[in-house]
Amino acid sequence: MAKRKQLILAFLLSGTIASVLYTAFHMSYTNSTQNTSSLDNVATQISTHNAVTKAQSKSTQWVKTQKKNKVPPTRKSTPKVRPKLRGYVMPESPLQFSDIEDNFISQNELAFEKMPNISLFARMPATTKYKKRYFCILLRSISLFWAVDFGPLVLVLDDESKEDHKLGDKLLKNQQLIPINIKIKYEKLPKDKSVLSFAGSPKSPNYNRQLWSSFFNDLYVDTKIIAWMDTDSTLITPVTTFDIFDGKKIRVIGQDKFSIGWVRSWGITTELALGLPQVADFMVYFPVFIWTDTYRNCREFILKRFKTTNFETAFKQIYHTGHANFISPVSVVLSYAWYFERDRYDWHFELLDDLKTYNKRLPEKYKLTEEYTRPFYLTALHATYDGNYMKQGYCLTYQVTGDRVKGCNKFENTSHTPLFDFGYGPYTYCLGKEKERICKTLLAKHYTFVAKHYASGKRKRPNIAHLKTIESLAQKIGNVTCSEMKYTADIFKGVQQGSILSS
Repeated sequence: MAKRKQLILAFLLSGTIASVLYTAFHMSYTNSTQNTSSLDNVATQISTHNAVTKAQSKSTQWVKTQKKNKVPPTRKSTPKVRPKLRGYVMPESPLQFSDIEDNFISQNELAFEKMPNISLFARMPATTKYKKRYFCILLRSISLFWAVDFGPLVLVLDDESKEDHKLGDKLLKNQQLIPINIKIKYEKLPKDKSVLSFAGSPKSPNYNRQLWSSFFNDLYVDTKIIAWMDTDSTLITPVTTFDIFDGKKIRVIGQDKFSIGWVRSWGITTELALGLPQVADFMVYFPVFIWTDTYRNCREFILKRFKTTNFETAFKQIYHTGHANFISPVSVVLSYAWYFERDRYDWHFELLDDLKTYNKRLPEKYKLTEEYTRPFYLTALHATYDGNYMKQGYCLTYQVTGDRVKGCNKFENTSHTPLFDFGYGPYTYCLGKEKERICKTLLAKHYTFVAKHYASGKRKRPNIAHLKTIESLAQKIGNVTCSEMKYTADIFKGVQQGSILSS
């Protein structure tokens, strides 16, 4: 018993030492980047990174030794989010078009015909799980709410897989039945197989491949903008130019979720990648619109920082730390954009702390100001949180364009407040009377643009017939069956596009 207590005490002390090392590492990065304005200055921090990686490796080896001796290491539990803010969604009320010209909301409009082409982007293997996500979640929602003229859906599959090539070929052969132009690309495995499969990896090789691949999205598109989607994310309202752009700047949403364990873990790897602190959690909304060349610029920055021309080498030094940390590629890429391409994006941060407190974690030149805390909404979310959100978006689209549909009565006096539902964790965008008013004004602005888009004749309103087409293709091409949507019985079943009732 005494020996066991000694071992546990030693382990706890090891954890304390590792924590002190990381704190010193973080302070070193922050202090050394106070006046950083070039890639060369940041690249000099590589020696600090190597020292920390070596220390982490020693700590991991100690843990392995204790496991061999059958002494279970204690693990810190993920702190709970603040319960009073968990899952807050403002109450519904009719769309308030009278406040549409609120000074707090940008009025910079980018005309439909002047917007750059966009590639809606998804990455997956052709397994049953992902084929079901692709057809039953992603494609069904895209068929309702994505404008064909915005650009194609680019699907990247595994090059070495025969099943992936079969799926790609079948999708292209049935292109005329799919209400969006689809482009199929194939990605080869990295030359160094240990990039994806290594001892102590927090994720499986297949999942690691998705993470690895995310740094190369730009190689598979020929458009100026990428709209990044997870295969299990679903659009819940028509996407408009206002949702994507403020003038010529692309909108970005980031949240303060560092109270969550995995977000803090992302912060460690992001800081290893960039030598600068992760600005926020950017894995909170879809689609994530990013200038295509930002990916390339970020990748080149990381290569220069790690003094290599091989991204496999850099990736392993970031992700293979032996410290079992996770990585969020979108948070790496958009944190890079904040530090080096800030003027190309329209930033919207939701903070739990006041600005002064939050800014303590950021270098002097890169602190947030009040203008960056303006609310903004999402147009897609993970299907887990869908509920009736797609149904509401469908109904409101017809409502604001002058028609109504059977089964939509309960949404007639709503404004689609779930567009501010960012899923897991606390959020405060619309908490309080003034913030709530701003959020509802934004929703009115969104649906004003929805009506404007369809009135222009440049896009067609959601057509429920597309859903049946996608479901049929899921069986024919993917050999998967889509479960019936929750709202099929009372809104879509037996209701054809021509049965819209005059209001």
